[in-house]
Amino acid sequence: MKKVIQLACIVVMVYAGMQIVRYMYSYVKIDNELEEIQDFANQKELDELRQVNSRIIGWISLEGTRLDNPVLQAADNEFYLRHNYLDEESRGGSIFMDYRNSSVLDRHTIFYGHVLRNGTMFGELAKFAEQAYAEAHPAFLYETPEKRYELEVFAAYKTTTDFYYIETDFTDDSYAAFLEEIQLRSEITMPVQIRTEDRIVTFSTCTTSVNDKERFVVHARVIEKTHY
Repeated sequence: MKKVIQLACIVVMVYAGMQIVRYMYSYVKIDNELEEIQDFANQKELDELRQVNSRIIGWISLEGTRLDNPVLQAADNEFYLRHNYLDEESRGGSIFMDYRNSSVLDRHTIFYGHVLRNGTMFGELAKFAEQAYAEAHPAFLYETPEKRYELEVFAAYKTTTDFYYIETDFTDDSYAAFLEEIQLRSEITMPVQIRTEDRIVTFSTCTTSVNDKERFVVHARVIEKTHY
């Protein structure tokens, strides 16, 4: 019996070790994938990225962080949860735009991405709950082949999927109510005045909580920059 128990312990340890190695390798793979597309983007124009994958619609970055990613869009909000920019299966997935959106010139555009512990994708998004971090990173940069946009952060908070913060279809009144609600929920205060004529972007990610309904959300105002 003692030998059986020892053998069982060895099997468990070997299995656990294999899982750890697989987990660590997945992060190495994600890093390598990102480095490849970042290197390619540094050498090419954004419209040339569509030769890599026609579903690449833009590029999102946040200065001083590891967020520096292509943005993709599929016919649903599931595919790029588990696929990279080459449409290959990947634990890290991709940053992607809600399938219901046409561009950041919509009234409300949503970007999704996984929270990864190495800081890639939306791994650092929850840090926007800290006032100092938000002040040090006041705006995202979103680029398309045609235009550049500055996305000015004005609200950030933890919530659950019970709050439907990913609505895209509004009347004027419901949009005004939505803007008021998300600002009331915010854990930070930013010097950005939001009006009903403004367009906004929402960044959404899971948290490291065991509660799979928990989300962390950052909202930003869209500012259209000059052409390239």
